Amino acid sequence: MVAASFIGLFIGVYLDKWLGTTPWMTLIWLGIGIVAGFRNIFILTRRGMRELDQDDKEDQKYDGSD
Repeated sequence: MVAASFIGLFIGVYLDKWLGTTPWMTLIWLGIGIVAGFRNIFILTRRGMRELDQDDKEDQKYDGSD
């Protein structure tokens, strides 16, 4: 999440200096970076939960309990 936020921040700062639109590009790209970071956390959490559910199902199968 932190990396995505910093990447968005640096892109925004660069565009603001290049286009002279201070602070608008910085704010927009920082927002995009924060959203991307939260999206990555959501995807990783969902993947981890799915793996835990599969492990639980395999454990139940080997234990003989339902």
